[in-house]
Amino acid sequence: MAKNEDGADHVLVRAVRPFEGAEGHKDESSPPFRVHRRRAAELKANGLVEHHDEPEAKAAPVPQNKMAAEPANKAAPAATGRRTRD
Repeated sequence: MAKNEDGADHVLVRAVRPFEGAEGHKDESSPPFRVHRRRAAELKANGLVEHHDEPEAKAAPVPQNKMAAEPANKAAPAATGRRTRD
């Protein structure tokens, strides 16, 4: 059963030398492109491509929402003075 292009059977590669193939003309200035993992292994064995990490695959740090409301269970700040009896 064939998987879609975003499946585990495809990887992202980047050309390191010029070549012409089923993917068209690729060279060092070409953007990274997806190929089947077997085709990637073949191209890599011939010194034509290298694996390229996908930016989406890495967990990007989640920016904190500075406008978020304070938690409802946050304790009130302690009083800073000493109380005395009159």
